[in-house]
Amino acid sequence: MHHQPGRLSLLLFAAFALLTGSLSVQVAQATDKSSILASDAGSAGGSPEILRPAEGRAGQVVTNIQLVLDASGSMAQSIGNETKIQAARRAMERIIDRLPDNPDLNVGFRVFGHEGDGTEAQKARSCQSTALLVPVQGVNKELLRQQTQAWQPAGWTPISLALQKAGEDFRPGENVRNAIIMVTDGEETCGGDPCAVAKALAESQVSVRIDVVGFGLKPDVAKTLSCIAENSGGVYADAQDGDALARALEELITVNLKQGSQRFVPVAVGGAPETVSLTRLVDAQGEDFLKTVQLPWMERFAQEQVVQLPPGEYRFTIAYTEIGGDQAPAHRNTEYMAVVEEGRETVAVVGRGQVTFFNDSPQVLQARDVRVEKAVGEQWEESIYPGQLVGFGPYFKFEKPFRLTPGRYRVYDRQQQKVLIDNLVVEPGKDLTVRLKIE
Repeated sequence: MHHQPGRLSLLLFAAFALLTGSLSVQVAQATDKSSILASDAGSAGGSPEILRPAEGRAGQVVTNIQLVLDASGSMAQSIGNETKIQAARRAMERIIDRLPDNPDLNVGFRVFGHEGDGTEAQKARSCQSTALLVPVQGVNKELLRQQTQAWQPAGWTPISLALQKAGEDFRPGENVRNAIIMVTDGEETCGGDPCAVAKALAESQVSVRIDVVGFGLKPDVAKTLSCIAENSGGVYADAQDGDALARALEELITVNLKQGSQRFVPVAVGGAPETVSLTRLVDAQGEDFLKTVQLPWMERFAQEQVVQLPPGEYRFTIAYTEIGGDQAPAHRNTEYMAVVEEGRETVAVVGRGQVTFFNDSPQVLQARDVRVEKAVGEQWEESIYPGQLVGFGPYFKFEKPFRLTPGRYRVYDRQQQKVLIDNLVVEPGKDLTVRLKIE
């Protein structure tokens, strides 16, 4: 249905309130559709925009990698024709030599379990032993080489403590990717819960991914460590000799450098957090990445979160977790398209906006005659039903704030069979006031 110009004129006052304050009130008065409409009312044009990384340095990602190595007493055991400690040092030498000269790469080195011994008398001391030997600042190959030789296998295995302290070495920030690559030949022996620590670090502001290399582990022990990677979006790799360890470390460093980042930023009107869910994430070939990078925070989150993905095109769905809502159930999800590029970050600001409608023509315009429609593909679909005196559901009402998912909407008057507004754009975190007047 097309807007027919004539007696109808619209007075639209738009006041956008962002999280950081309010924009100035904009007034637009029109006597024909060309002055207020971005496109013809008959074409919805609701296809999602394609999100891309920012241009230049603004979209470049800084990658912080901390290598965390097990220095517990079991690393003195033999594996093949060498000890585990010898194999680990040889693997470290190999990957240090091959680290790229990249100004956006920082590599640090931490050990754990390197103090005390394996006796009960020394357990308390050993279970508190972890040290950052090379800070996560630049790529100091000489210092990395020195520190790989500076410790001997000694005590117990405080994996949880080491991960927690490694997480504290990172700093949050946009366009920053934080990763731990941990090598261990055994399970936690100090009473910690490394899987819970991994989950907490992944959901924290520093958003840490943890890759784990199980070195010479039996399958039953490996199962107790794989959840560390699963809970943080990382990878678990198995290595049964020194060469396999070196290959695994090289591959994990390469993966961390070549992946891109997709950041989700939930916002809500008035500064309150907007709780959302990531319910779908597929690439251009239809591969379901929620199965491979399923993270606990994806089910429900209200703060910024980041997921690491191979370069490519993706579609994802953001859903809103509250029961009920201010619009039709089919419109309570939002579809997005995003391009993820190697070493760069794509940002998606997600959340609902708010619209309040005021009636400046109460004699001729009734709530029961007004419906709000949303552009979906090339169609307009009813999103807020015509108002009524008694009922339930998302029915139209004047002076009621409606929280709506992002997109393009139009307002239709059933009595006059006319589109009143067809370029009402709702954006995350923005507050829109609309006054309707019919002359």
